[in-house]
Amino acid sequence: MAAPWLRRYGWITVLLAAAVSTATAADRCRLLTSQPLSIKVEDLRPVISAEINGVEAPFFIDTGSFFDFLSPAAAAQFKLPLSYAPLGYVVSGMGGTVAPQIATAKTFTVAGITAHDAKFLVGDNDFGGEEVGLLGQNLFRITDMEFDFADGVLRFVKPQHCGSAVLAYWAASNPESIGEVDVRWTSTDQPDLLGKASVNGHDIQVLFDTGSPRSILSLAAAKRAGITPDSPGVVAAGDSGGVGKKTFRVWVAPIAKFEIGGETISHTHLLIGDIGLGDEDVDMLLGMDFFLSHHIYVAYSQDKVYFTYTGGPVFDLNARPPASPSVPQPGTPAQPTDAAGYMRRGMAETARREFSLAISDFTHACGLAAADADCRYQRGLAYWGNGNPRRALTDFDDALKLSPGDYDAHLARAELQLAQPHTNIQDDLDAVDRLAPPEADLRLHLAALYGSIGQYTAAAHQVDLWIRYHPRDNRLPRAQGLRCWERAAANVRLDQALTDCNRAMRAKLAASHSVFWRLTHQADPGPGWLLRNRSLVYLRLGDLDRAIADDDAALAQIQPAASPERAYPLYLRGLAELRKGLKPQGQADFAAARKLQPDIDGHYARMGLAP
Repeated sequence: MAAPWLRRYGWITVLLAAAVSTATAADRCRLLTSQPLSIKVEDLRPVISAEINGVEAPFFIDTGSFFDFLSPAAAAQFKLPLSYAPLGYVVSGMGGTVAPQIATAKTFTVAGITAHDAKFLVGDNDFGGEEVGLLGQNLFRITDMEFDFADGVLRFVKPQHCGSAVLAYWAASNPESIGEVDVRWTSTDQPDLLGKASVNGHDIQVLFDTGSPRSILSLAAAKRAGITPDSPGVVAAGDSGGVGKKTFRVWVAPIAKFEIGGETISHTHLLIGDIGLGDEDVDMLLGMDFFLSHHIYVAYSQDKVYFTYTGGPVFDLNARPPASPSVPQPGTPAQPTDAAGYMRRGMAETARREFSLAISDFTHACGLAAADADCRYQRGLAYWGNGNPRRALTDFDDALKLSPGDYDAHLARAELQLAQPHTNIQDDLDAVDRLAPPEADLRLHLAALYGSIGQYTAAAHQVDLWIRYHPRDNRLPRAQGLRCWERAAANVRLDQALTDCNRAMRAKLAASHSVFWRLTHQADPGPGWLLRNRSLVYLRLGDLDRAIADDDAALAQIQPAASPERAYPLYLRGLAELRKGLKPQGQADFAAARKLQPDIDGHYARMGLAP
C-alpha cells in the first residue's frame, strides 16, 4: 500500500500536452497519446533511460511494483541522502518483507520531464544488472499505458469520451484478434493489475508484472490444476527471489492449456514455485515472456487490459517451433524506419531467442548508423546466442574500436574467449574493473571470470567491493562462499576464508541453487559447492581430516555419480589422502576425477596444487 508521504508524479500531464491524437472506431472517442518512449529489452527486462541529478540512470519497468525502488548500491553511487520510512512501514513481495529506507534525488528525469525531490524506496537487494532501480505503478497508473515491447516502445495514453469502447486501436480492423481481460479496480492504494485466467481448465488470478522476467505459477494454483513438483515431466530449475532475503525453489512444468481473455496457449511450459503472494490473492505472475509476445493496452480508465498476439513463443522461450495462441492475428506490423527502431526490435527478438531475426535487424541498424558501437555489441550477443562465436568476437572488437570505454563489450569479449584462453582476457577484465562503477552489481560476475583464469586475488577483491555495497542482499551468502573459494585458491587470508564459508553455511544455502548464478550468467554450482569450498580451506590449513569429511559430504550431495561437478571434491579428497599417506585411495580419487573432467589437473595446478 502506498503511503501518503510518497509523492505521485503529477507531471505526466505535461508529457501528454503535446501528445498526438488517435481516433478509435468510435467517432467521438479520441486517445491523447504521448510520443513513443524507447525501451530496451535486456535479459527479459524492459529498461528505460532516465537521469538522477543529471546523470544517466537506467531503470527497469515493473508493473508489479507499487512504487519506484533504488538499489542500495545505486543510492551510494549517486550519493543520495537516506532516511528511514515511518516505524512499522514494510514492503512485502516474493522473498519476504523488508523495512525500506527512502532516498531523495534533487532531480529525476524520465521521458524528458524532470521532477524535483523525487522519492525512491531502497530495499536490501540489487536488481542483477547495470540498472539502478525500478519504476512502478506510482508512475504508470496515472494514465492508461500502451506496452509494445516487441517494437521496443511504450506510450502514455489519455482517452477522451471513450466510455466502454475497445481501446486496442492498432487492431481495430481485426477486432476478433483482440484479447480482453477485466482487471480489479485499481487506485493509488491498490495498484495491482489483477485479472482472471485459467490453467488446465482451473481458474486462477494473474498479476500483470513486467518486473518478472518469466511467468510463474504458484505451487497452490499448480496443485489445483493437477501439477506438483513430483508430476511427470516437471524439472527442477533452481531458486528465485524478490524483495526480501528469502529464496524459493522453482520448477519447469508442462502445461496442457493456458487461457486468458479469449486466447488459448496449448502444450507449453511454465515455471511453478512458492511465490509467497497468497495475501495478495495472486496465483500467477504474468511476466515479460507474455509482454514480449503481445501488444498490450492497460486501460486503467476502464479497469481492463486489451492485448493482441504479435508473434514468437509466449512462455516456453526455448520451444521450437514457437507456441502460437489460437486466435487470428492482426497482420504484419510496420517495419522500423530508423536505426533506433531496428535496434529496439532486435533486442526484443534476442530476448525471445529469435537470434536470426535479431541479427538481421541489428545489421540494418548498423548500416543506418555506421558509428554506433551499441549495434555491433548487440549483434555480437545475437551471434553468440546463435552459436557463431567468431562473428560475435568480430562485432565485440568493432564495438570497442568505436567505443573503447564500453565495459559491457570488454566483459562480453572476455567471457566469450574463456573456452579458448587468449592473452587479452585479463586486459579486458582489467578494463571492466577500471571503467565500471565500484558499486556495480557486475562485480560478482567479474570475480567469477577472474577466478576462471587463475587470478584469485583479483577475484576476491571484486567480491570485497560487491559485499561493501550489498551488505544485506539476499545473495550475500553466495558471495561469501565465492570469496571463501578465491582466498583459499590464492592461499591468502585463510582464517577469513573459513569464516566466509562458515557464515554462508549457517545461512543454510550449502545445498541450494542460487539466483546469483543466473544473474551473473554462471553455471549454477549446485549442492555441495560450499562444502567443496571449505574443504580447500581445510586442505590449505593442513586440517586433512576435516577436508576429507567435507569432500565426503559434498560428494554425497552431488548426484548423479556421473556428474562432472564431482570431479572437484574427488580431486581435493585425493590431495588430502596423499598427504595423509593414503596413496591407493588418493590415486583412485584422481583417476575418478580425471574421468569426469580430463583437464582437472590444470585447474588445480593453477593454484599450486598437484599430486
